[in-house]
Amino acid sequence: MTGSQTNTVAGPSNGGLGRERLAGIVLVGFGGLGLWAGYELPFMTSDGVGSGLLPRLLSFIILGLGILQLVLCRKDPGPSTGRWAIRETIPVILGVLLFAITVRGHHLGPISIPSLGLSVACPLAIVASGLAARDARLGELLIFAVVLTAFCIGLFRYALGLSVPVAPWLLGY
Repeated sequence: MTGSQTNTVAGPSNGGLGRERLAGIVLVGFGGLGLWAGYELPFMTSDGVGSGLLPRLLSFIILGLGILQLVLCRKDPGPSTGRWAIRETIPVILGVLLFAITVRGHHLGPISIPSLGLSVACPLAIVASGLAARDARLGELLIFAVVLTAFCIGLFRYALGLSVPVAPWLLGY
């Protein structure tokens, strides 16, 4: 064999934060967040099951699975998580946040963001998230954003009948 060719195989963990341990920590975090967020929802009402039953049960299941994952990986946390792709992660998180604060509007202290509806929030989120791809082309992203926005408006507003604002600044709804 000429040259030096090596195949990298994940070896034993170095005792650091492995994939399995990280997965357990994330599950425990999501389960705890769900319990905290649904704390004030009623578990049971005089009429029967309350609106907090399912979120609380799912949170306990996720929390339990996370704890189980941490217990099972205490001796071997699995291979390292390696390098984190921050360049690809930040635009996706930014897209989700932009959608969340623009679809129905939001008040951030002294700053008030008006409700822009799906017609603006969808393309904004798609273009912001699409910038995570190294080979992203703005023209293709814009075409994809228009097509997916039309699909989302048709599905959520008209097919499912949800009260999601489409363009309150233009149509009034």
